[in-house]
Amino acid sequence: DKIKQGDTKCGDGPVLTYGPAVQNNLLDLIITAAEKNKIPFQRAAASRSTGTDTDAFAYATGGVASSLISLALRYMHTTVETVSKDDVENVIRLIYESLQKIKNNHDFRYLK
Repeated sequence: DKIKQGDTKCGDGPVLTYGPAVQNNLLDLIITAAEKNKIPFQRAAASRSTGTDTDAFAYATGGVASSLISLALRYMHTTVETVSKDDVENVIRLIYESLQKIKNNHDFRYLK
């Protein structure tokens, strides 16, 4: 549903999801990395579950700072599932640049 979740398209960059399982300080760090490195990205929303393992990671062992970087795709779980090669490369770049911004003992807590 484009109105509730957002309209994502192949070729427009990685998809960053907002939702209960997503730690906003980590998401902000990822967005900053994308903007600084001119990596295009899209936004999506999840009102409850993301439908991915992000939910399990976020709530495991009292909570783990988690975020969701996805690929826009067509025909999921079929023999003709399709993604943009540029999106794949930009997901890799975005993960790399985001990890470079995380320092040892990085504190993602909302309240300090």
